[in-house]
Amino acid sequence: MASDLFPDTILIRPDILSRLDFAALFGNTAPVELELGAGDGSFLLQYSGAHPEVNFLGIERLFGRLRKIDRKGRRQGLKNLRGLRMEATYLMDWMIAPASLSAIHVYFPDPWPKKRHHRRRLINPAFAALAAQSLRPGGRFHCRTDDASYFEQMLEVFNGATEHFLPGQEPEGLLEVKTDFEREFNAQGIPTRHATWVRR
Repeated sequence: MASDLFPDTILIRPDILSRLDFAALFGNTAPVELELGAGDGSFLLQYSGAHPEVNFLGIERLFGRLRKIDRKGRRQGLKNLRGLRMEATYLMDWMIAPASLSAIHVYFPDPWPKKRHHRRRLINPAFAALAAQSLRPGGRFHCRTDDASYFEQMLEVFNGATEHFLPGQEPEGLLEVKTDFEREFNAQGIPTRHATWVRR
């Protein structure tokens, strides 16, 4: 099983045709939070280090970024962190068991700013349905972006999914943990747009 690789590596190589077994993967039954598009890991490494009572799974398509997360996470001794190279919607549709996540984080996804490319954006009604499927009741979906147009789309999608989600608040301290991209944007005077919804 993938957990046999730890502590030599944080990266996992699961059977992509099966649901992830979080208890086997982490060696415990603690709540699991998922970050889609972990990037350089700046959020994930900080937040998992501050919350050893929670397990974190970071998803990223670029292997070089995952290798960085792996190296830094092992140096920090993070036993509650795993990383996986995978396409986000496939993972949520086929590999995450229903109602198994306590939170999903999506921070600064590619905004695909040209109107003809908006269909490529991650967050859309089909994604909201996958998030609802993956989150346990009371679980939270957190998003951030610097793009005003994309933020309006996020609000429209999740505020429109009223059968599954209610507007919520970020837990204490979450907004203080910033990604490297976010710090750069904020330093340029570009505000972070953020929202949270709670699974009914």
